[in-house]
Amino acid sequence: MIALMPGVASAQSASADVSARAPAADGDEGLNDIVVVGEKRETTLQRAPLSITVVGNDELQRRNANELNDLNGIVPGLSISKSEGSARIIAIRGIGYETSANPNSQPGVAFHINGVYVAHVMALAQDLLDVERVEVLRGPQGTVFGQTSTGGAINVITKKPVLGEASGDVALSYGNYNYAKARAGLNIPISDTMAARVSAQYLRHDGYGKSIGVANRSEYDLDDANNLGLRGSLLWQPSSAFTAILSAQTFDTDRNGALQKNVLDTTPGARTVDQDYPSTFELKTRMVDLSLAYDLGEFATLKSVTAYQYMLKEQTADTDRLAGSFYVHTVRWNDRSKAFTQEVSLASQAGGPLDWTVGGFYLRQRALKDYLSLGSGPALTYQGMPIVFATYSPYQHTSVAGYGQATYHATDALSLTAGLRYSWDKTTGQPINFFNQFGPANPRRVTSDAFTGKLGVDYQITPTNMVYATLSRGYKPSGVNFNQGSVQVPQSYKKEMVDALEIGTKNEFFDRKVRLNASGFYYWYDDYQYTAEDPRVNSGGSWNIPHAEIYGAEFEASILPMDGLRFDGMLSLAKGEFKGDFFTIDSQGALAIRRAQAIALGLPQPYVTGYGYNPSIIAAVQNNLQNTNGNKVAKLPGVQGNFSTTYDADVGAGQLTLRGEVVYRGSFNSRIFDGGPLDRVPAYTLFNASVQYAPHDSAFTFSVSAQNLFDRNGVNSLFTDPYGALTTSVEYVNPRQVFGTVSYRF
Repeated sequence: MIALMPGVASAQSASADVSARAPAADGDEGLNDIVVVGEKRETTLQRAPLSITVVGNDELQRRNANELNDLNGIVPGLSISKSEGSARIIAIRGIGYETSANPNSQPGVAFHINGVYVAHVMALAQDLLDVERVEVLRGPQGTVFGQTSTGGAINVITKKPVLGEASGDVALSYGNYNYAKARAGLNIPISDTMAARVSAQYLRHDGYGKSIGVANRSEYDLDDANNLGLRGSLLWQPSSAFTAILSAQTFDTDRNGALQKNVLDTTPGARTVDQDYPSTFELKTRMVDLSLAYDLGEFATLKSVTAYQYMLKEQTADTDRLAGSFYVHTVRWNDRSKAFTQEVSLASQAGGPLDWTVGGFYLRQRALKDYLSLGSGPALTYQGMPIVFATYSPYQHTSVAGYGQATYHATDALSLTAGLRYSWDKTTGQPINFFNQFGPANPRRVTSDAFTGKLGVDYQITPTNMVYATLSRGYKPSGVNFNQGSVQVPQSYKKEMVDALEIGTKNEFFDRKVRLNASGFYYWYDDYQYTAEDPRVNSGGSWNIPHAEIYGAEFEASILPMDGLRFDGMLSLAKGEFKGDFFTIDSQGALAIRRAQAIALGLPQPYVTGYGYNPSIIAAVQNNLQNTNGNKVAKLPGVQGNFSTTYDADVGAGQLTLRGEVVYRGSFNSRIFDGGPLDRVPAYTLFNASVQYAPHDSAFTFSVSAQNLFDRNGVNSLFTDPYGALTTSVEYVNPRQVFGTVSYRF
């Protein structure tokens, strides 16, 4: 298993821009080694016995990948979408985050920055800052590092200060939609034992879409950007045995909302909508972390990572996403989170017959969800306006874990691995709904714990050919709901467990001119967490589907057929479905039933959500439960593929690099239901291209890149509001982006 702790002990070495999908023709010696941080120590990608993909900084910049959502199409089995245009929903092999409406629930894919677990899912909307590489691990994680996960983990590893070196880099980009990006980094030597690195990134562009219905605005931009990120690190290394890195990072964005088009919106053009309420989005994230490493000699290395995080997200939205008399407007949606994490680990020195790691992890998060939506129709009132839904619900999450893993090198070729983890989680919350007009809700408290682990074996057939097999278990903690007066959905939900079997092989052939990695996996899923509708409107929450099974295969390949020419590709095949009878409510079906019952009862139209408290309507919805048995697991494309060709050649006084790429993502269901057009996300194929010229003996590099070259309106995801408006909206991939970049390194 690959750890997500950055190698702070090796901070003196310059940051290597490593990428599993780097374009460089690696030379006569074949493909370059790709270094990852493994089991609290560095190892190469080809010797790591699990599925992991590494994306380097150059690849991120060439693809204009500024945030996590831009990693779509690069990594096998990875799918990233937006919920309500704000939360990033990450799924790996179909295991993700189907409870985004409940902020105290935990995602299935753990996101880290330099080994620090990011505690609130809304913080995942921040830009990637001063990145060296991104490591994406597939499968349950947790026996050698901090936060456990059921689906996998993403770790962003930033560039570190370097002792004794004055260096820096600057890049300026400009493109269509008035796209402008400026980024700079500076390494500052302070003394023989101290160095600092500071970096800044500013990004802005006009909206990729527009609304024509906002009052007093002929056009209202959507999907624009106005982002500023700052990062600083201070390295102190008084001896070869001790290293300390203190880092601070901030990110701010203040922009209009995301473009999400209601499927009922007939406005011409995929990126033009008719919405009558301005959508806005503001996000502030702050993080300070201290990494310490002490070399205990031949025995082990002791490491500590301490971090504090703050996040504030403020949002408004046209929730029904239609102009007209039927409306639901989210006039306030604020999420606030403060979190403290501490991890301590002890890892043996490499080179012996037994490698081992033991450690402990602690998380304490205090957060708040403050939400108010107003609408038309019969309802409670707030300042003279009908309330669709209102909550002011503080909650806390505490997590404590101990873990350990050991690898025994039985021979030079054969290794056996065993890992164990114990996790304990407590979540408490105090729902305050509708300003307590229904009376105060009781406080909520739930605890869960689990033993998880890993058993693995890997065999190095030759120095460049390896096979491995792992059996691992992942855990996602239970939590509380903020519902009140529910008929069916409980006030808390159970923990989620995944047992995963993976068999894989990693190979290099023909003097390392060909690299082929492949894996097959089978997952047994218990108590799948999802967002459940209740017969009584606005009383749903997170719940559990008892069983699901997921299986598939993944392939990654790189080929150097001749000097200067390189082919890269990946293919992911997967299938998943729910097993056994489980009956729940499809919110879209519930909406149709409520409308029909309102008509039958002679109630005013068209707004019927407020009638969800009518006993006759509640009974009608409760009598129309849907069986999930045989439904497809959400966010799981059956096929994903990527193929690229890169050519390097000396042209004139510099090196010219040409690259073309095709990305295919197959169709999948956006929810746990199979509601046809309301759930089925269609397949898309996108084409990307770039040209780069680097003059010899020059610090400048010039490039032009085009993403979505043929301007396809590919659908990235569908979003169905689980409460309130209950509308379904389309989220598109970014339109064609063409931009030029001038960069300078010194």
